[in-house]
Amino acid sequence: MDHLGGLNPEQRAAVLHFEGPLLVLAGAGTGKTRALTCRIAHLVREHGVPPHRILAVTFTNKAAGEMRERVANYLGEEPRGMWLGTFHALGARLLRIHAGEVGRVAPFTIFDSEQSLNQVKRAQKAVRVNPERWNPRSVQGVISAAKNVLAGPQRFHEENADGADPLAAAAALVYPEYQAALERQNAFDFDDLLMKPVELLESYPDILYRYSDRFAFMLVDEYQDTNHAQFRLLDLLARAHGNLMVVGDDDQSISG
Repeated sequence: MDHLGGLNPEQRAAVLHFEGPLLVLAGAGTGKTRALTCRIAHLVREHGVPPHRILAVTFTNKAAGEMRERVANYLGEEPRGMWLGTFHALGARLLRIHAGEVGRVAPFTIFDSEQSLNQVKRAQKAVRVNPERWNPRSVQGVISAAKNVLAGPQRFHEENADGADPLAAAAALVYPEYQAALERQNAFDFDDLLMKPVELLESYPDILYRYSDRFAFMLVDEYQDTNHAQFRLLDLLARAHGNLMVVGDDDQSISG
C-alpha cells in the first residue's frame, strides 16, 4: 500500500521529516494519527530503519492495536521487533526484563485499582491512619498522584510531614507501608508501571544507554495527555538522539 497516497501537504511534510524533533499539533479528525503511522512506514521503507529500532506509544490498547494494523498494511507485513503500545505496556515490558533491578522477580503481579485499594486499607490499619477519617480511596488517589509526579514514599513523606495538607500528611504515613507491601507481594500497581521504569533508567546508565541506543526513532500519539512521569520516560529515552515525533491536540487534553 502506498503510504504517501492521499496525504495533504501538512501530513506529507510530517511523514517526510527524518531526523530531529517534530511536533504535530492539529484538531480532532485532521489525520494526525495517520501521519504518525505513515511516518513509521516511511522510516522503514525509504530510510531502511529496522522496525526494532522504532518505539511508538499511544494511550489505549485499542489505539495501539489500530496503529499496529495500519503500519502492517502500509508495510505489507507485521513490523517485527517494533515496540508499539501504551505507556503502561512499555513500562511493564521494561520492568519484566529488569525485574531484579527494581526489587521484583519476574513474573510479577500487577494490581488493578481494587487490589491496590485493598492494600491501601491494610496499610492504613498497619500505620493506624483511621479509615473513617481518611477515606482509603482518597488516600489511594493521593498516592497515585504522587507517583505520577515521580514522588516516591520517602520524598513524599518529607514534603508533607508538616501537615499543611492533612490528607496528604495522612497519605504520607500510609505510602511507605503500602509500597513495602507491594514489594513483599512481588507486585506493582498501575502507577508503578510509569514511576519504576523512570527510576530504573535514572539509576542504571547502562540500561538507559541500551534502550536510548536501540530506539533511534520514537513516535508518540495523543501527546497532550502525557503526565510528568510519562514525559520524563520519553525525555530519558530520546535525549541522546532527539528523534522524537509527538502528535497532539491542545483542545483535547484530559488534564485541562
